[in-house]
Amino acid sequence: MKGRGSIALAAVAMLTVTLLAVSWSIAATDPAESSGFSSSSADKATGSPFVLSEPKPVAPFPILLNQSVQNYLHDYLNQPEWLVSAFDRSRPYLPEMVRVLRQYRVPDDLVYLAFAESAFSRRGRGPWQLSGATAKHYGLRIDRYVDERRDPILSTRAAAEYLAELHDAAGFDWRVAIVGWNGGTAAIDRFWLLRGSNFNRFTNLLPVPTRTLLGRFMAVAFIAHNAIAYGIRRVDLDESPSYREVKVKGGARLAQIAQAFGSSVSKLRELNPALRRDLIPPYAHGYKIRVPLVQSAAADGS
Repeated sequence: MKGRGSIALAAVAMLTVTLLAVSWSIAATDPAESSGFSSSSADKATGSPFVLSEPKPVAPFPILLNQSVQNYLHDYLNQPEWLVSAFDRSRPYLPEMVRVLRQYRVPDDLVYLAFAESAFSRRGRGPWQLSGATAKHYGLRIDRYVDERRDPILSTRAAAEYLAELHDAAGFDWRVAIVGWNGGTAAIDRFWLLRGSNFNRFTNLLPVPTRTLLGRFMAVAFIAHNAIAYGIRRVDLDESPSYREVKVKGGARLAQIAQAFGSSVSKLRELNPALRRDLIPPYAHGYKIRVPLVQSAAADGS
């Protein structure tokens, strides 16, 4: 992979032209049409249920290929192992994660924010690096048996809802929404004037951690869209999952489940990173876990 780095770097300029001329142009949208969800934060405060609208097309995230982003491109392409490993870890989950983002009318490319945050880690605070308070606010469970921040799908639901709310608070500007994601809602107030075309001119006003996160995110998204040109396996956001979900009883051990579905404990751990033990939470009446699709189909036919 390293031998292809120099060739890949030479392709950046050509791909930049394509980026600016075709698919990465900033799309002008009417704020009323681009709202990320059907109920507001005020609805939550009054106890009204959060109801998702039907998925609709969303304008792509406006990628800014400035010098900072190009520097991250060069770093990733000079040592591509980091990104290749992250893509490999994410492949079983990316299609479902993108479907979740679409439910909340969040641009597909924001799935790569999880790469910028954590290199798509399923440890610690998980792919999206949600704080405990934020995770619990958006319905994720954290206890001695599970940490649902580590589950790529469950944590994406929380992240998508949070991003949709930030998008509305940011005046329907996704870039300012990420400022809020990194610095809290107070940061949106401080950098409100960066909305629209001003953002491209004044990104140097952003705090260093926010500029770094934005740069890393946009570089990863750009590489993902041009993976083949960089000698990296293409990232397919519409690929069918290699697992299915089944409900199991609380207190069941992974060894028992693995035997029932012709799998292994290690594979079940890999597909269900929220589990902190080789044990389904005892308090669960019916807990959903993922099992490998091929093995489970064979088990059903036996």
